[in-house]
Amino acid sequence: MAAPTPSNQELLRFPEMALLAAIVESSDDAIISKSLSGIIQSWNSAAERIYGYTKAEAVGQPITMLIPEDRLPEETLILEKIKRGERVEHFETVRMHKDGSRVLVSLTVSPIKDAAGQIIGASKSARDITERKRIEEDLKSLTLELESRVSQRTHALTVSQGRLRGLATQLSLAEERVRRSLATELHDYLGQLLVVCRLKLSHAKKGNAEQRDQQVQDADRLLHDAITYTRSLVAQLTPPVLREFGLIMGLTWLGEHMKHQGLNVGMTLNVPAVLLSEEHAILIFQSVRELLMNIVKHAGTTDATLTVDQAQGVLVATIQDRGRGFDPSAEPSTTEPHFGLFSIRERMEAVGGHLSLTSVPGEGTTARLSLLVQSIPQPNRPSSEADSAQAVSSDRAIQMQSVRVLMVDDHPMVRQGLRAIVEQFEGIQVVGEAADGLEAVRLAESLQPDVVIMDVNLPTMDGVEATRQITASMPHVVVIGLSVHNSPQVESAMKEAGAAAYLTKDAASDKLQQTIFAAVLQRHTMS
Repeated sequence: MAAPTPSNQELLRFPEMALLAAIVESSDDAIISKSLSGIIQSWNSAAERIYGYTKAEAVGQPITMLIPEDRLPEETLILEKIKRGERVEHFETVRMHKDGSRVLVSLTVSPIKDAAGQIIGASKSARDITERKRIEEDLKSLTLELESRVSQRTHALTVSQGRLRGLATQLSLAEERVRRSLATELHDYLGQLLVVCRLKLSHAKKGNAEQRDQQVQDADRLLHDAITYTRSLVAQLTPPVLREFGLIMGLTWLGEHMKHQGLNVGMTLNVPAVLLSEEHAILIFQSVRELLMNIVKHAGTTDATLTVDQAQGVLVATIQDRGRGFDPSAEPSTTEPHFGLFSIRERMEAVGGHLSLTSVPGEGTTARLSLLVQSIPQPNRPSSEADSAQAVSSDRAIQMQSVRVLMVDDHPMVRQGLRAIVEQFEGIQVVGEAADGLEAVRLAESLQPDVVIMDVNLPTMDGVEATRQITASMPHVVVIGLSVHNSPQVESAMKEAGAAAYLTKDAASDKLQQTIFAAVLQRHTMS
């Protein structure tokens, strides 16, 4: 049973000296009195806890036994102030524990006077601030780390802004160069052919039959040249073979066409045909062409190789040369070839693809384009040639299986909304829905989806734990976290549990498709 708390009247009846002694003894601060010569005269329980000495061990000993050798001048200065009747307040310093360890303390020292007002000693209180100092150092360290990260991020953003401004400028210049080139080509060659053809026909009207026949033949030859030139010009802009027969045939044409640029391209096409959206096919084609043109301009070699593979639904195009190479760790610039590589990387990532690059000065460069192949229906094109029919048939046979998705959210309307968003994308199939974490784990085990769209706040088992269990037992399954909260802590918890990506629900309509394909591609690339 606890002792009764003394009343105010009882405290008033308590002897003053005994009351003061009780207060001193119960203080959390070390309270010590010493003579003007520095001899310890009193020692409370907190002093024993902070310094390690018992009262019997400390009283009668010089106060210097608590002071490190390099701090002894402090005691002389403190005693001089005490003798002048001055106080020392909140003086942060270091003192010694009995075991030899150092203790960070905050000291307050006051003079002790007798009845006549003479200074006869000093009262010293010491507060252990070791933990406070540790916290301050931790905060200082975290602040410095945060400032460093902010500085690095700011620098990265500044560099990125510079690249994007450079990209916009280069694109504008490229557009103007193409316009000027087209105008020159159309005026200086095609236009002149047509003018000469018209002159020939006009002259034919005025001549005799023999001259008329010759002028018509000349005009016919000029028109044939104009048509051939037009086809060549169109092929340079966007080859019809790419549009009509797909990426693989387009790359085959490109390999042959690069001979006109002085580059021999060794082709290894391990994919007879592949079905891509027109947007993705054009992107891969243009990226390969730009990489090959980089070799022509910068590699100092006349040979390169192009290899196309497809594994686990990922199309990989590898372009390699044994030219002069460069240092990929060098600061990227907005000049070729670095700028061209930056442009390709940005465009690939925009559609969930990836560009990886290895290069060694003097040994050459290897660029690898990766893109998740989607199954996108294309209309049949009639062809009287057997090989064209076979190519189209092969295209149909190599369609990638859809990305299979499990939706997890405890709100049916949200699940329906997300499902409506996801199912509008070609190549994505929703195979199941779960309303809580336990059901999500069970359905993931039975359905074996490629992707799980996981809400964070779920009943029974939250999304973080469900993600941890799914990724631990089924590492091939990609989990994408989804929440109404744009919280770094929630995102960090989901990713630590194994989520490949994290989105807020309001961003789902714009970013979910790209995030799904990018996450699946990354998982395939890592595996």
